[in-house]
Amino acid sequence: MSAIKTLLLLCFTFLLISCSSQEKESYWKVNDIYRENKEPFRGLNGDLMQEVVDYNFHFIKRNDSLFFELPEKFTIDIKKLKNFRQLQIPNKDYYEIYANEFDGDAFKIKFKDNATLSDSKNTILEFTKLSKEKYVKSINDAVLRQKEMQKKVENLKLELVKNPQIVLNPITKLPQKTDTLINNQGREILIKTPKEIEIKESGDLKNQVFGNIKIGTLKDRSIIYDLHHKENDFGLKQLTIWMSTDTTAFNMDSFLARQPNILTYKRDKNSVVGYEIVFDESSNQAVVQSLFCLKYYQIENTHIFIYGDAYRSQMKNVDNKTEMNKILNFNYLLSENISIAQ
Repeated sequence: MSAIKTLLLLCFTFLLISCSSQEKESYWKVNDIYRENKEPFRGLNGDLMQEVVDYNFHFIKRNDSLFFELPEKFTIDIKKLKNFRQLQIPNKDYYEIYANEFDGDAFKIKFKDNATLSDSKNTILEFTKLSKEKYVKSINDAVLRQKEMQKKVENLKLELVKNPQIVLNPITKLPQKTDTLINNQGREILIKTPKEIEIKESGDLKNQVFGNIKIGTLKDRSIIYDLHHKENDFGLKQLTIWMSTDTTAFNMDSFLARQPNILTYKRDKNSVVGYEIVFDESSNQAVVQSLFCLKYYQIENTHIFIYGDAYRSQMKNVDNKTEMNKILNFNYLLSENISIAQ
């Protein structure tokens, strides 16, 4: 009899240990993003933060693993969550994750926003807990919504091919001078530039990603040059020269092929003019987010990107199409008058 009691006790003990070691599944969806001190986001920074929320993350938590189902399927070990690339966001390396925690029905990813000059950098990406039924419904609704949004983006692309919003002026040859750029390794690179501009190393906090090449004020192997013009100053929308000695290869064909929201308007080898298209939730329509021009050179181990874009959200009290074309034409004129000195 005592042997049976002992066996039952052992079985009961094993069952308790087994149950405690295997946590039930829980279901989570992204809910909000905000500064830890509740300070509101300002200007373009708010748009960049909204881009993170728009990934519409959904995941299932099992023990220490997060099984994401949206925006795509991938798995993260919660103890090893260190950067936004693990969340399949490739162009947010200036967001530095320093902690994460489950707090009741909330899961918080805490990170420093190193892309802002604001004193308030600590930011929280917050998820909310759902029932399984609400989670499944949210996933299904999101898939249908994504198909609807993508269809509208594709329809806008077709419309832009038929009726372009870009109106490019003929390029004129500007008087030239020779300038010297210095890469992050101290090597001099001679370029031909218009006499009417002055090139200075940027003092602004800037970040840009070209394929797998990340260039920024706080990034290694990077240096950024601003182009100053006496009569025209478009601020962050103005053409900029981005340089990097990153060992990653860059190919314009591959870069454009991997950017589903980019539509090329004009291309001449490694010089491109085009649209960036996004879906605007407020209007429930696909819209032209920006007009851009991009020109690429590689001199030995140095990547040189001559890039400028005009974002619709940066336009204040003016007609978006008119002002964006004005800035695009200015940037494109300068870009086409910049070349490597032979």
